[in-house]
Amino acid sequence: MVSIMKRIIKDNSVNRMMNVNKVLLTLLLIITINFVAADGDIGFVKQWDCIDLYNYCPTCTYINLTAIQYSNQTVVDMNLAMTKTNNNYIYEFCDTGNLGGYSYTTCGDKATVLTCEDMTFEVTPSGFVWTNGLYFLIIALSIGIIVLGYYVQDAWIVVLGSFGMVLFGLMVLFYGIAGMKDSVYTWGIGLITLMLGAYFGVKGTLEKLDM
Repeated sequence: MVSIMKRIIKDNSVNRMMNVNKVLLTLLLIITINFVAADGDIGFVKQWDCIDLYNYCPTCTYINLTAIQYSNQTVVDMNLAMTKTNNNYIYEFCDTGNLGGYSYTTCGDKATVLTCEDMTFEVTPSGFVWTNGLYFLIIALSIGIIVLGYYVQDAWIVVLGSFGMVLFGLMVLFYGIAGMKDSVYTWGIGLITLMLGAYFGVKGTLEKLDM
């Protein structure tokens, strides 16, 4: 009877481990997809900072910046000459008050033929963006650890999970959320998660100390 119970416990442990591995593999796949999807043409810039709009053309004698589409879909037509440095053409753009994705159009005499190209960049609160897959991994693991802590009635495990929620909240406050343009919502989500993490951490510590 004892050997049967041990075998059942062992089998359940193996099944749980396999399920955990499947979840981790799924999360890693989500992260990989998000890392690939998050890359822009020329990258990211901090809100209100300037960015060098860029194009490369070794056969051009000139390239003009002809249009910019803002994150609110407003299109501004222009005809501004870009500065040439070797084979690179650059225009410093500073009107980055709106969060989100921008695109710009450049036209030049590439191989003596007028050629136009579109490129993109993104404005974020910090000039950097974490992928949504990484956010999902952190918050899912944090909640899972907290639930596990209450399940096994171990307050220190709950505190450990609360650290992950605090980390998630700080990442949202400092780096924003990919695809979310409203900074008010971003700060709201960050602060709520940060306070929840602090609550579970303090509560778990006090319970462990029997206070």
